[in-house]
Amino acid sequence: MRYAVITAAGELSHHDETPDWGALIGPEGKARVRLQTGIAATGWVNDVGLRFPEKYPRNVVASCVLAALGAAVQPYAGPVVFTGWNPDNTPRGLLEMCDLPEPVTVLDTVQGDVLKALAGQTPRDLSPSWAESMREVAEHVRSAPTPGLTVRTVTLP
Repeated sequence: MRYAVITAAGELSHHDETPDWGALIGPEGKARVRLQTGIAATGWVNDVGLRFPEKYPRNVVASCVLAALGAAVQPYAGPVVFTGWNPDNTPRGLLEMCDLPEPVTVLDTVQGDVLKALAGQTPRDLSPSWAESMREVAEHVRSAPTPGLTVRTVTLP
């Protein structure tokens, strides 16, 4: 399977092998990050990564890339894996993970644009306001509190 990874250090790498999810994301499990509908890809993060900041540091670059691709603006922790996503690939419209489409220029371009924006520059094809919004997302990722976990007892009738 073709996939890409953005490490917590912001480095992007491409792979063409069966993903070892435990090694990539962590043994706690993965959670899908929805991207805008026009992109035939999705992101995967550690399901509880924010609860273990020593093991899974906040991934500022990947959080900005995810936001630029239409994901919810929030901190994401640890490595972020990108795979293909084809909601029409199975009977009855069931959603399915698949190879990341080739070429992967959108992901490469957005990651490069985010790195430029975080370095205080404005990417060539984007506006200064886009670069500033990425810097604001990055500051939010660095400073937002860790979400709490609420456990409630449910009584069934």
